[in-house]
Amino acid sequence: MLDTNITSNDDTPLFDVGTQQSYAIQFWIFLFLLIPSMISALFALYHLLRERALRQALHNHIIIILLIINLFYQMTDMCFFIHYFRSYQSFMPTPTFRLFWGYIDWSIYGVQSFLYAWVTVERHILIFHDHLLSTRKKRFFIHYLPPVIITIYPLLYYAIVHFVPTCENTFDNLTTPGFYPCEFSDAVFGTYEIVADAIIPCFTIVISSVALLFRAVWQRYHMHRQIQWRQYRKMTLQVIIISTIYLILPFPYMMITFLHLCGMPAEIGAEFLSRTMFFTYYTLFLFPIVSVGALSELREKVKSIIRFRRQRRIVGTLNSTRAHMTNNRVFLR
Repeated sequence: MLDTNITSNDDTPLFDVGTQQSYAIQFWIFLFLLIPSMISALFALYHLLRERALRQALHNHIIIILLIINLFYQMTDMCFFIHYFRSYQSFMPTPTFRLFWGYIDWSIYGVQSFLYAWVTVERHILIFHDHLLSTRKKRFFIHYLPPVIITIYPLLYYAIVHFVPTCENTFDNLTTPGFYPCEFSDAVFGTYEIVADAIIPCFTIVISSVALLFRAVWQRYHMHRQIQWRQYRKMTLQVIIISTIYLILPFPYMMITFLHLCGMPAEIGAEFLSRTMFFTYYTLFLFPIVSVGALSELREKVKSIIRFRRQRRIVGTLNSTRAHMTNNRVFLR
């Protein structure tokens, strides 16, 4: 149970009532989402890696990588957040731990955002320009190399920001989870961080996904292009379904942030930003769950499990009924 009587050295509350209530709510939301999210990630990875056809499909490669990264993120960063929301009143981490937490939080989230943004762009290539992947050399430069570069960039960038800063980091702010590097306090550097590493990936995901949907519909119904529509429809729907969580959760937050950078008064949307600051984390919780539903092969396996359990329940009920009827006949004799 969260303590609501936390005080600082001068006997004044360190956390206001609104913050305490918010952290209590976030604790239960994070805990409620963590378990089904981890189960979904393990389920998806088991089947995607176990079955050769799914494992070798080009459109599943980055999804597999994202699920692995997402699982690691939940086992580390998300668990740190849950622990903080539960025990923030006595949370006294060392500077080393806060740097490690901050690096995991910023870098792994950046990797996931950039990689999925690339998924939405690459899906145009896989569906409409598959000739660009016709040879091993083309696949290396277009399919395999970009994810490697995209992964290295945030890992290296945030390593420099956290461990080799040009300013002095402070560790005395314990009222917020995670860690905010001093580099981001600089106006230019902070603006670059928001635009390049947050707004651009989110906008890319939404715009590229919407463009993919319209492009697929146009090709199907207006140009009457002879393509393997059933296969391409699956690849299109997979991205559209997963991208929906980005459209609903982080996109409004990023849009308002972008408008602030463009000159919109800071007080407009400030309340909304404060109430939705954790929505980006909800996106990562929901990613494995939605991925299972978006992949038709995994969706069918879930249906098979549900049907199997239902059949076992029915068979068990019938066996119990038969046994009961047999016992009654024996008793009557």
